[in-house]
Amino acid sequence: MRKLLVSLAVLALLTCISGGVLGARVMRVGHEGSTESLDHIALLKFAELVEAKTNGEITVKIFPMNQLGSFFTQLQNLKQGLQEGHVNGLGFPGHLVPEFFLFNTAFALRGFDENARVINGPAGQEIRAKLIKDHGIRLISVGGWRRGARQLLSKKPIRSVEDVKGLKIRVPETPSYIAAWEAVGASPTPVAFGEVYLALQQGVVDAMECPLDLIYAQKFYECAKYISLTSHLAELLALGVNEKFYQSLTPAQQRALEEAAAEAGAYNKEMVDKLQEEYMEKMKAAGVTFIEVDKDAFWAKGQRAPYVLEEKGIWPKGFYDRVLKSLN
Repeated sequence: MRKLLVSLAVLALLTCISGGVLGARVMRVGHEGSTESLDHIALLKFAELVEAKTNGEITVKIFPMNQLGSFFTQLQNLKQGLQEGHVNGLGFPGHLVPEFFLFNTAFALRGFDENARVINGPAGQEIRAKLIKDHGIRLISVGGWRRGARQLLSKKPIRSVEDVKGLKIRVPETPSYIAAWEAVGASPTPVAFGEVYLALQQGVVDAMECPLDLIYAQKFYECAKYISLTSHLAELLALGVNEKFYQSLTPAQQRALEEAAAEAGAYNKEMVDKLQEEYMEKMKAAGVTFIEVDKDAFWAKGQRAPYVLEEKGIWPKGFYDRVLKSLN
């Protein structure tokens, strides 16, 4: 009887660790957004699809709101295999392979289609291979996952690019964001994502830029009541997977992961397209004023940013022009 009880206890423990299916592989995926963010909603779909497509052989556990650590901690976790996946804007691997910073440089590429064509084209495939070889991180199904275009949230109305001069705007601690907002005359101030709400509330910054879904989900609109529709960056999302974990899967499981990511990406795009107007209406009801601006005027001043980054040696000379040439 005692042996039976011990066996049952071990079985229960293994079932708990494996996420409910004995012998299942656990894939831990972290991200920075709240449980209301479209990143999280897409990941829920991804988890559902992975479990279905692998017949429960792989269970995806999602950790939102930096539960696995800050962005930089999660990046190192991903490299070292301490977590199997991470979702963020496509530029996130730029801290390892700087050419990826192109994808979070405002005013560099216009629209989701251009971004998708570049990351899946020759230059994109080249830097993706470098990310695997040098850092053990694979990006899967890139091009379908996205956030809404990034807009400018501020405490005072910004009606033109001239109004941006000297504006203390929160940016991630990333050279591409800094260069882009310096190019249009702002005063970019790096602040960790988890500290943005307080930074706005306490006046450390007077503005920040983000897609509407994140502005809404993180409740940043409670601290600033003006959103200028600059659409300065059409940001794709990337699902990064630890390469050792990926290679430890069977070919069938790898295909299932890729298929699940592609289908979750299509679902994510549908949600982004559907919910932008809904977020706008909800924030209008909360007292937010939306301002139409001359986007071309912003682009005219900001488009030198990628060349500034090249001059600073962030990526090789000629890289940006090669990318532009590939789009023709």
